[in-house]
Amino acid sequence: MKIVSAVDFSTTSENLLKITKTYATKLDAEVFLIHDEPEKNFLNEEETDTRPEAIRLKKDAKALERAGVKVTPVFLQGPVCETILAKALELKADLIITGAHGHGGANCKMIGHISECILLKAGIPVLIVPS
Repeated sequence: MKIVSAVDFSTTSENLLKITKTYATKLDAEVFLIHDEPEKNFLNEEETDTRPEAIRLKKDAKALERAGVKVTPVFLQGPVCETILAKALELKADLIITGAHGHGGANCKMIGHISECILLKAGIPVLIVPS
């Protein structure tokens, strides 16, 4: 089984990593820990390795690895929803885990637009981790 876990290093990310670890352990799954930068921040390969986000991605992947999870960090660039979905399809993932990132208030939206896009367009199960 393959799990794509999409992190953005928000306050939800810590909980998302715990849930990813639990699912990966219980399902004996391989995890692809993905962070996607919007294409407006396009970087060459050398620049991506030194970005704080790339360093954090590798650090989070190492933590999962120490917990016994087979994990591969994947730093992507492009339109966030579409890029994550394309990578999940390429990997033949069985599950996508992402954070809710919704904001309460007047519109009472429970999930953010990226999570909603992934949920509606993915052809596989999606687990949305609440904030």
